[in-house]
Amino acid sequence: SNTPKIEALPDIQKKTPIIVSTHGSLEVPKQPIANQSGSRYGLKMTWCARFADRIGCWGWRAGDHLNEPRQWTEDEWQDPIMFNMNHMEGEDWADLQKMVSESGHLMHHSHDIADLCNEAVSRWIDIGHEQFDTIFRFRLGGSRRAWGIELGGHFYLIWYERRHKIYPTKKR
Repeated sequence: SNTPKIEALPDIQKKTPIIVSTHGSLEVPKQPIANQSGSRYGLKMTWCARFADRIGCWGWRAGDHLNEPRQWTEDEWQDPIMFNMNHMEGEDWADLQKMVSESGHLMHHSHDIADLCNEAVSRWIDIGHEQFDTIFRFRLGGSRRAWGIELGGHFYLIWYERRHKIYPTKKR
């Protein structure tokens, strides 16, 4: 049937950024199991956009924009961001990190901050995240990516990217 399932709709209030919060003031959502190893494997992925960096623009061109805005549109928030992230929420991190694209590349994985483009590294420091030396990224389809911090199985979305410029790769 084409009737939407109301109970499956996302809780938009819990995903909306809380501007006045700091990392230390947020608790990671409770997990169904205890994982003392420090690994995210065995934990269920949860996420939010409380610390999203949506101010200003990147220095590269993006479609009709001279520079790619960090702020996503309402349409982008609905799909691909919420659609994909809510689809993955509740999955085990181990399973998420095994997912591969049609070309056989891992879709969701960590990167060292130093491997990102210079502009992203500078911005990372400017927004006060220098204590994190790795960043996690989810592939949301095509060249679109969600970049952020994973702590205790919870993903804090920091950047939404449209053009695969934060971690550029060589064309094949």
